[in-house]
Amino acid sequence: MNYIMKYGKNFIGISNNIEAECHKHWLLQMFLSSQKELTIEVNGQPIPCSSIIINMDTPHKFNTQGEPHFTMLIDPTTKLGQVMRELLNNRPFFVIPYEKNRIMQENFRNMLEQKKDEAIQFFIQSVIFPFSYNNLKAFDDRVIQVLNLFDDFTPEDEILQIKYLSKRIGLSESRLAHLFKAETGIPLKSFIVLRKLQRAYELIFNGENITTAALNAGFNTPSHLAHTNKLMTGMSAKNILRNSEFLKVFQ
Repeated sequence: MNYIMKYGKNFIGISNNIEAECHKHWLLQMFLSSQKELTIEVNGQPIPCSSIIINMDTPHKFNTQGEPHFTMLIDPTTKLGQVMRELLNNRPFFVIPYEKNRIMQENFRNMLEQKKDEAIQFFIQSVIFPFSYNNLKAFDDRVIQVLNLFDDFTPEDEILQIKYLSKRIGLSESRLAHLFKAETGIPLKSFIVLRKLQRAYELIFNGENITTAALNAGFNTPSHLAHTNKLMTGMSAKNILRNSEFLKVFQ
């Protein structure tokens, strides 16, 4: 079983067949088991829990061991990402409290039994909406400008260069990089790579093969995409996509 879906700028996986080597990335990541405790290590230490949120740039490894699990890769620039960063409060991980975890697991098991779009939607909402979105601090207008520039880029676009972005925003390269990191928690250079990887997966969702998706997302070669993907997920792109079912895109 290996389902992949997209929720806004976030990606969701439901699988009983994941064995990710130790890796880190500039996304937040949530893990939830269907029943047993997670087999997960953070910073080299096993963490006993059934659901957890891992911070950006934090080494971790994970194995489903044949049991169904849910995972979500969360873009730190989204509202959900901002909420998760507040929960983490600069810590490497946050173990989700028992009561919320119990409800999520019940909804997860119900979804696995029904395997219907409505059940999947309900489960995802039960994971996302209970968090408080009140009083979220808006990003600086100049950071919002940068984020908007990346909404529909093509590999030919100059926005993949910090020099171009600094001219568009009206800040020096160093000042823009400092502001972006302070506001979002992610270095601007790393964000550009992340956006290319997200774009590649969006294209794959739309039916393009890995080679075409890599080039159309701004990677120099398919092997560059493969290398970046392995660094950021601990798995090869081919292994992630093999026997995967792409469910419809949500929200």
